Amino acid sequence: MRKVLLLLAILALSRYASAQRTTHAYQHWYTYFGTVKINSKWSVPFDIQGRIRDGISNKGQLLMRAGLQYSISRQHHVLLGYAYVPTYSGVSDTWLPEQRIFEQYIYKAPKIDMTHRFRLEQRWVAQPAVPEVHHAIGDWKYGNRLRYFNRTQLAIRQQHKPTRYYVALQDEIFLNLWGNDISNLFFDQNRFLAAFGYQFSPRIKADIGYMNQFIQTTSGARSMNHILHFSVFHTLN
Repeated sequence: MRKVLLLLAILALSRYASAQRTTHAYQHWYTYFGTVKINSKWSVPFDIQGRIRDGISNKGQLLMRAGLQYSISRQHHVLLGYAYVPTYSGVSDTWLPEQRIFEQYIYKAPKIDMTHRFRLEQRWVAQPAVPEVHHAIGDWKYGNRLRYFNRTQLAIRQQHKPTRYYVALQDEIFLNLWGNDISNLFFDQNRFLAAFGYQFSPRIKADIGYMNQFIQTTSGARSMNHILHFSVFHTLN
């Protein structure tokens, strides 16, 4: 476990190494993760996320995502899903939609609360038709992207007994793959999160923390978002 936490810390610190050539911004992300269980094998995980730029003053991004998941065992899960992601463009003054189909595999460690997730995405991103024309959407660009996600949740103990409070550490790296018209760069972005949470019941928990998002665009521009991240996790039967 120490090696994994050290790796996550190194990934986060490596983003700061290029901070002098990076544009910094501040955002708020509000997320809801739900899971509807159909039976012991099948379930429907979904999430809704509102990502707000510059505090609460500017528009940002809305993400709506869901999938059908099959649990091979308690440790192994596979899923096929779809996401709709409109992003506000200040240049064209319009919301540019993105459509995604994705496949993923999740492995949950048996002796520690750690999740590994591998996700392959097929993305269609709308482009503005003409920069001078407001509310105009032009053609679509297609791209394949691979994501690896790791989340470790550590219970806070009192007198050697776990409490309802916990600390969560997670990191996710995004890599552009073949046939990608969205970006010609292999490395897309990295997200590191450190959060403090509370388990209200076996079915619901919430945490709040700091996320560092480092993004690299096709033009070579780099940006680092400092994000106040709030999440709710809810299991529905």
